[in-house]
Amino acid sequence: MTIRSFLILTAALLCGIFQSCSDSDKSMSVMSFNIRYDNPGDGANAWSNRKALVASFLNEKRPDIIGFQEALKHQVDDLNNALSDYDYIGVGRDDGKESGEFGPVFFLKEKFELLASSHFWLSETPDITGSKSWGAALPRIVTWLQLKNKQNGYTFYVFNTHFSHVSIYARNESTILLLNKIKTIAGNAPVVLTGDFNAPPKEKMYQTMTNNWNGYLQLWDSRRLMSDYEEALQPTFNGFKRDNPPVIIDHIFVNGYFDVNNITTHHIIENDVFISDHFPVCVELSFRLNVRDKWGEEQTLMQSTQQPIVECDKLCFSDSLNIEMRAQGENDRIFYTTNGEQPDTLSPIYTTPLNLTKSTTLKVMAYANGMYPSKVLTQTFIRKRQTKARLVEVIPEADEKYHSKDYATLFDMLKGHHNNLSDGSWIGFNGTDNDFLFDFKRPSNVSEVYLSCLTQPAQWIVSPSKVEVRTSNDGIHYKLVGSMALSTSFNESLSERFIVHVPFKAKARYVKVSVFNGGLLPTGHGGAGNPSWFFIDEMVVQ
Repeated sequence: MTIRSFLILTAALLCGIFQSCSDSDKSMSVMSFNIRYDNPGDGANAWSNRKALVASFLNEKRPDIIGFQEALKHQVDDLNNALSDYDYIGVGRDDGKESGEFGPVFFLKEKFELLASSHFWLSETPDITGSKSWGAALPRIVTWLQLKNKQNGYTFYVFNTHFSHVSIYARNESTILLLNKIKTIAGNAPVVLTGDFNAPPKEKMYQTMTNNWNGYLQLWDSRRLMSDYEEALQPTFNGFKRDNPPVIIDHIFVNGYFDVNNITTHHIIENDVFISDHFPVCVELSFRLNVRDKWGEEQTLMQSTQQPIVECDKLCFSDSLNIEMRAQGENDRIFYTTNGEQPDTLSPIYTTPLNLTKSTTLKVMAYANGMYPSKVLTQTFIRKRQTKARLVEVIPEADEKYHSKDYATLFDMLKGHHNNLSDGSWIGFNGTDNDFLFDFKRPSNVSEVYLSCLTQPAQWIVSPSKVEVRTSNDGIHYKLVGSMALSTSFNESLSERFIVHVPFKAKARYVKVSVFNGGLLPTGHGGAGNPSWFFIDEMVVQ
């Protein structure tokens, strides 16, 4: 062999070695896994029967990064104890601490350095812990991390989430919010997005996620980057049934900085015990040196400005009340009205806290250049007069699950907690028409009734159909003095509080407020045929 031939062969061998090392350095495995919350009603598939199988599978496969969904705090602890080679980031979606389901991201601590991390909620107020919007029945959280590969210095972002299971509208709006958050947080960096999106590829949310938006790095479904796309289309949701219709709702999206080498949906069932009601999905990725060209016609994604935040927990006040508001975007301007009109850019602009001295309906919107205005946020603040009125009877009584002692929460002047309906801050009634009887001790001038209510049809909670007010001086004979008919909606995308105000004029000792149920849930509703609920968190009679 000549020296020249030897040098060429050596160079080729070294090049192959370096190329192999380089390919290895650029690769990583990412898994999305809805582990199913610990529900004792799952019988043989309860968490206590599955957790060893989950731990064994994960330690065998040892993916670099795992985005979990539906993990309760003790399940996160079980995973953390079993996966000793991993660190994780995650909080409970209800309180931003330990309450409710987590969407934690686990990562190999020997391979990655954590540079940054945080959470936000899929709502019109994503920085408010536990918030929800667009008809989502439950709060939905996003966990994100910025990681650095310790060996090669590659820096990238991981986002993990779990979309609404009831509202198509919420899933699409969540996608728009998520795309904008990814753009704000990650900029033009490499991004991996894992999650249970509760949506198959045919749904609008999927198209929104993967379209070519002007000014955004395009996201791809990792399955579509496989050479054998059809082979990658394995069902991910099983519902603990072998013969469940093939459903793909768990996805791993990546932007143009990644190639996909392989994707596997692991159909794990041992001794008739399923690893979860979802099968874990794992993708083998490798970093690209140059971002992939976009695909498809370029479109403009017009984002709505995020709703401003009114920072006040009170519904009622005695003398005066200061109201502070906060925009969620740096360049957002807040416009408001207090006269019942819809705000626009000609309305007063918020600069300093508002001081309220009378009952006021505040309407607020935010506006930023190049964006749609936010939805109008409406809140009513009620000035309560001093009276000797006392609630003496409720017929029939509230449901025992949604109750507070002596109905005290109806008079605490505070809003009920929007994301925890069973903490005693709401009073709930199921399928009944109810009378609330007040005693003023002596004949008094009475002029109005306020009820603060909730409508959340996805949770079977709807507005009353009617409110009537009657007065009496002897507690026996009552006269109708005021009424209001309400339009009850069963639209499962709704989720909002509202105020019912019934004005009248009377002088009486007793006041009876009759609240009429919204009726049976209609055909087409998920709970069709069942009685609806109504929920109230404050009542004012004065």
